[in-house]
Amino acid sequence: MKYLIADLVTEFEPKHSNLITLAKPFEYFGDRKSDISISLSDEYINSMLKRMVSGTSIGAAEEFSYAGKFCKSIIKFNAMLIHSSAIEYNGKAYLFSADSGVGKSTHTALWRKAFGNDVKMINDDKPVVRIIDGKAVAYGTPFDGGSGIANNISAPLGAVVFIERGESNSIRKAETSEIIKKLYFSTAHFVSRNTADKMLTNFESLLLCTDFYILTCNMDISAAYTARNGIVK
Repeated sequence: MKYLIADLVTEFEPKHSNLITLAKPFEYFGDRKSDISISLSDEYINSMLKRMVSGTSIGAAEEFSYAGKFCKSIIKFNAMLIHSSAIEYNGKAYLFSADSGVGKSTHTALWRKAFGNDVKMINDDKPVVRIIDGKAVAYGTPFDGGSGIANNISAPLGAVVFIERGESNSIRKAETSEIIKKLYFSTAHFVSRNTADKMLTNFESLLLCTDFYILTCNMDISAAYTARNGIVK
């Protein structure tokens, strides 16, 4: 089956209902040839399942496996999958990335509460950013990380925000060294030398066309206003 993900024709055959359902909005029936083709054996997915948290379903393991392969495959297309919660607000995409448990999904939920229908969820775990003609575009993917939020939406990238937990709310521009380190650990970093070089080139391209911020915040709705006032131009 062919799917159009980040404007890349991607061919794979999910077997379990979880990924079949998530991928359906991305189905592609056009004439373009496949840019990416992914084939995973049952043995590979089962071996992934054994390494995941106890109680994980085979469907979740399948999704995780395909997401990992897709993540590495898109690097050569000036693209990267960024572990984040992505929203569209007033026509632009904003990605909120954080270490597990810090609350990236909690923060975007605050945006939906504060700004209502002006906010659309793109993806709550694995959106893709692609550089096209020197501009960054964020895309939804069918890989949701278990959240159930994986919409076929794209928008010009407004900013990437790295969240840190704090008692009060503040936001600042991120330093280059912070950006590279945080991007590296939020995307595919177990890659070959050649792929790693291309990935770093993609990072450099993204730095040239995107604003990055560090948001220190609590879980009060005021955090959404602090973020919005700091990043929306």
